[in-house]
Order: sequence, then structure tokens, then C-alpha cells
Amino acid sequence: MPTYYFHIKHAARVIIDPEGGGHEDLEAAKQEAQESLRELVAQAVLSNRPDIPLAIVVCNVDGEVLASVATDSAIPQIARQVEPSSESPKDGT
Repeated sequence: MPTYYFHIKHAARVIIDPEGGGHEDLEAAKQEAQESLRELVAQAVLSNRPDIPLAIVVCNVDGEVLASVATDSAIPQIARQVEPSSESPKDGT
């Protein structure tokens, strides 16, 4: 099982994954990166932290970039699940 490293990219820094993790293939690693990114963004928003991750860069053991999962590609899936109603709120009067 190949080892993939998930480096978390912020606007001003990159947090390096020193351990990596085994995944069946690159597609499985990208799916895991997308799920991890959603969790990281949710934690940042709920904690009111201004430093929201921009992406997770997926690398192999040689440090070669194999894929990048951007926040804007991970978050729209959440937004579609919780679309606001097109109706304006009624004031009850």
C-alpha cells in the first residue's frame, strides 16, 4: 500500500505531514484529503480562527506533488447540502 503525505497549505505557511499514511491508490488518498480538509475548515470556522486552510497537497515518499485538493473544491459539496431557502423569513405579523 503506497504512503501519501498530506501537507496543509495556509496563506502564509505550509504544515508538513511527517508521517504520511497508507492508501490503496491516489484516488483514495485524494478522497481522504478532501474529507480531512472539510474537517479542518469546519474546525477553523467554529473556533473563529482567521487562518483557514487553503488546500491539502498530496505528495509521495519522494516529496513529489501528486495532487492538490483546494478548499473551494471541497466546500461547495457542503454548501449544496445546506442550501438556504429562496424565500425570505416571515416576521410572523
